[in-house]
Amino acid sequence: MTGPSVAVRFRNLHKDYVPPLTMRRLVTLRWRRDRVPAVCGVEGDLEAGRVHAFVGPNGAGKTTLLQLVCALLWPTRGSVEVLGVDTRRDPGAVRALVGYCITEPRSFFLRLSGRENLRFFAALHRRTGRRGAERVGRLLRDLELDPVADRTVLSYSEGMKQRLAIARALLHEPRILLLDEVGRGLDPRLREKVFRHVREDLVRGHGVTVLMASHNLDEVAALADRVFVMDRGRVAACGDYEEVRGAIEKVFQGADPDRDPPSQSRKNDGTP
Repeated sequence: MTGPSVAVRFRNLHKDYVPPLTMRRLVTLRWRRDRVPAVCGVEGDLEAGRVHAFVGPNGAGKTTLLQLVCALLWPTRGSVEVLGVDTRRDPGAVRALVGYCITEPRSFFLRLSGRENLRFFAALHRRTGRRGAERVGRLLRDLELDPVADRTVLSYSEGMKQRLAIARALLHEPRILLLDEVGRGLDPRLREKVFRHVREDLVRGHGVTVLMASHNLDEVAALADRVFVMDRGRVAACGDYEEVRGAIEKVFQGADPDRDPPSQSRKNDGTP
């Protein structure tokens, strides 16, 4: 693929981490050569205006790959291009193109309201005043957060925080949306609503490209046009969902016992 149809391009992409420093590793100088590979030689192009899912056990490299795409991490070797922009050469331009949905414990100001959080993050994207307020209000309505918008985030359930994270990722109308376990904490009705919004409004309506990482095979089957099965940092298989079902089962069967199995459904508490 060439030209504007390519949303993300991986070229011999590697990402290694340095293990925590210990006295033994310091004395033996092992810290100079020890590396833990998280992403290993990922190669390929992701088509624009599609949903691409990355599936695999814990530690397979899914989240690291998303963080490389949005320039939160830099490659150890190789490169990532987002709509033709190299993440290492111009990370600021990449971050303006990408929205990353993440709900880490410290990802919000817990003593501010949901609305105040979104107004703050909108300002970082230079969406202030009436324009920013309108964008925040629309996202709160679309994700059914209006009734709790003026409550502190500290009082939010996991599902509310997840919806707030989705709203934050969409504030600047990104051309590429990264979703890490998007259905986590959402009840079935809200999960379906979010899926419909992603597929119909964002992808089909506005041509947004979506990269998602998930353990939940229902999410993958419902959303993904193309599925990449990851195992120990490498892409073990790719294709549509039916084509890679066998590969998904294989990588989870060979995973370490403490890794999460894939799930077909999940009981959640995301209602206000």
